[in-house]
Amino acid sequence: MLSNVSDLVFGPVFDTVDIGLVVIDREGCVVCWNEWMARIARRPAPEVLGKSFYDIFPDARRSRLPSVIADAFQVGSSSILTHTLNALLPLRGEGGDPLLHNIVVRPVSSPHANYCLLQITDVTVAVTRERVLRERQNARYHAIVDSAPDAIITVDDSRNIQWVNGSVNNVLGYGHSELLGQKLDVLLETDNPLLPALAERAGHKADTAISVVGRYKNGMTGYFDVSLGHWRAEQRDFVTTIWRDVTERVAADAALRDARDALQKSNEELESRVEERTREREIALRQLHESQKMESIGQLTGGVAHDFNNLLAVILGSLSLLKKTIPDDPRISRLLDRAIQGAERGATLTSRLLAFARRQELKVEFVALQRLIPEMLDFLRHSVGPNITIHVEISSEVCAIEVDANQLELALINLAVNARDAMPQGGSLTIACHNEENGKRVGLPRDPFVCITVTDTGEGMSEATLARAQEPFFTTKGIGKGTGLGLSMVHGFTAQSGGAMRISSRPHEGTTVTLWLPRAKKDAKAASAETQTARTKEARRLRVLLVDDDILVSMGAADMLLDLGHSVTEAPSGAHALKLLETDPPFDIVVTDYAMPGMNGFELAQRIKEKNPKLPIILATGYAELPADRSIEFGHLSKPYTSKDLASALDKAVN
Repeated sequence: MLSNVSDLVFGPVFDTVDIGLVVIDREGCVVCWNEWMARIARRPAPEVLGKSFYDIFPDARRSRLPSVIADAFQVGSSSILTHTLNALLPLRGEGGDPLLHNIVVRPVSSPHANYCLLQITDVTVAVTRERVLRERQNARYHAIVDSAPDAIITVDDSRNIQWVNGSVNNVLGYGHSELLGQKLDVLLETDNPLLPALAERAGHKADTAISVVGRYKNGMTGYFDVSLGHWRAEQRDFVTTIWRDVTERVAADAALRDARDALQKSNEELESRVEERTREREIALRQLHESQKMESIGQLTGGVAHDFNNLLAVILGSLSLLKKTIPDDPRISRLLDRAIQGAERGATLTSRLLAFARRQELKVEFVALQRLIPEMLDFLRHSVGPNITIHVEISSEVCAIEVDANQLELALINLAVNARDAMPQGGSLTIACHNEENGKRVGLPRDPFVCITVTDTGEGMSEATLARAQEPFFTTKGIGKGTGLGLSMVHGFTAQSGGAMRISSRPHEGTTVTLWLPRAKKDAKAASAETQTARTKEARRLRVLLVDDDILVSMGAADMLLDLGHSVTEAPSGAHALKLLETDPPFDIVVTDYAMPGMNGFELAQRIKEKNPKLPIILATGYAELPADRSIEFGHLSKPYTSKDLASALDKAVN
């Protein structure tokens, strides 16, 4: 009878819709159960028809669903239950993941009896998309707030600190988590005007700042301009306070007042102070403008270099394969060799661009300057020529540093070559090192540094040249005699290493370039000089899963893999790759690009390692975008790469 009622009243159309449809009678028994529900619940209709809905889903008794169904029978009301209210029904998708769903409860009347219709809608995709968008928005928000120079502190209606940004360390001296849970009072002197303002936050104007006397973590006091912003969330009041340290400005104002009081005594002294302050302010503004300009240029340069690396990967791979397949014709071979050399020069150029943009991957290690610089002397002397004398001044007290040794050597070579070009008639080049305890005077953190100075006795630079010296492609050399990337590469390397570069020069008085580099931690260990014997195993044919969203790069890499004797399956995204990994027979290795939309290569590697921790993975990238978390082991292949580089990476990964 129940199946007849289902067939006659509700019809077979229920099985054609892409949502779950369940009809129950007043006793709570199932009288209709469509195909979608049978598939998702893993229970066919004959198994559930006539049974109590709550016997099929016992956990539903603890949700709001029974009361909503009762209302539908008693007063004929329709309701909707969303996935955010509670765990509605224990449903899983076809892949086995929990199914997020909404349930619409509607009363249904017929000539025979009263029923209740449950419409179950799958909202997993929409909710997941919304969650990803929200996480991205939160990430952007936190990145923006943490990059602010002022300390930002949020308190609740009891003045308990709920959240702080990263600048509380620079502004107040506290670590990120030290203030959480404490009263805001720990940062304030007694009888402070900020506390009454917090009590009257609703009427306080957000565009006005309150001048307060605050306490640093070390116990000293300072002056701050604090702005307030009131907001509500989850029926609670919060106030966001923005702390700007104006201690130096207050001190300057006090000094100016003192100077005005002493105007009658010494007008000349007052004018001298004003001029000096004005000059310092102009210098600071110029430095700020220069820093912002270099950062903008660096972002643009890094993006262009990244795209060029992909193009060069396609060109180099195609040329190398073409050279292996064409007849042995000397003229064609010369043309191909020149084309390959041009592409390799382009790769070198993009490497320097990435260095300037602070996007190249650095291999940081323990470096003792007392050993590295003397070992470079022969090469440096050959680079600058016999008419330039090189002096090295490094005492045994100079601490070790933690940098990429190869990049440091390249930076010193660039500086030496620039010095050589500035001394066409010969001269001297001095490389000196000393410890520096405080980098605040050049805008660096308070950590100790090591300074490397490279001084020449050359022609020097004018102020106009000095102002543009670190810009990419700027050069005073003749056409074809310089790329203009030497100093910009050194600038990018030092900045990415956590240091800075400063240049001082005057015409006919030579030039001094100072590199501020981070001092090695006390527990750092020197890199081992021992080399491991290369493991040699018989090459075998591999089944490779190649993942890249750029079709040209993917086609070029696939051709190289085929030429190496391997079989290749291509995937345009991380999600597609995960589906292919479920096929049989399994893959021997995965080669994936890092920068892909939706799911990047590192995220794909994490997903793969969860299910198959022994499957080798190679990440290919031409950009310093790899995360600091290297808990997942994977091979690394730098773009652009040749067939030889690819073969070497495969051999290292599988052996």
